[in-house]
Amino acid sequence: GSKVTKVEATEVPCTQISMSFFDRLYSEGVFRETGEIVKCYNDYYDDILISDELRKVLLLEDSDHYDIFSQSDRKEFLFCLFKHLCIGGTLCQFEDVVGPYLETTKALYKDLVSVRKNPETKEIHIISTVFRVSAYDNNGLCYPSSKSHDQTFAYMVVDPCKRHVHILYHCFGGSLF
Repeated sequence: GSKVTKVEATEVPCTQISMSFFDRLYSEGVFRETGEIVKCYNDYYDDILISDELRKVLLLEDSDHYDIFSQSDRKEFLFCLFKHLCIGGTLCQFEDVVGPYLETTKALYKDLVSVRKNPETKEIHIISTVFRVSAYDNNGLCYPSSKSHDQTFAYMVVDPCKRHVHILYHCFGGSLF
């Protein structure tokens, strides 16, 4: 319902081809060997309840384990998907174990991202390009929402071979405006 005056499409790095990317969460004590997420005292960050070590790692820079993922790791599309799924929305009912988060992240990633095997090296590499998209009108940000939030996003995943585009969208709080 508004006239868009500017569109931003920021490329999101998409190089990870294995869920072993998240193994460090086990070795650093964020999860127990059983996959149970270690709990902590409740805290809030940007209207998000933090009740366990996983959310602290994902959101709080002063977390004891924040540095297990570098800034470049945190920009990876696989990390972004995992973070969005773990944090959820305002009415999210959290899991006590990490398994469902990892399984859903893997399934969603495989559905969105295309890969190809190099015939010479036999290595698998990602051929999709991922963009985080925002649109602006005369009043400022209007898409994916008029209110900026880490959990409000629109990703555009482009498969150059099939010429397909997938859009993954979420608006934190459930309202566009």
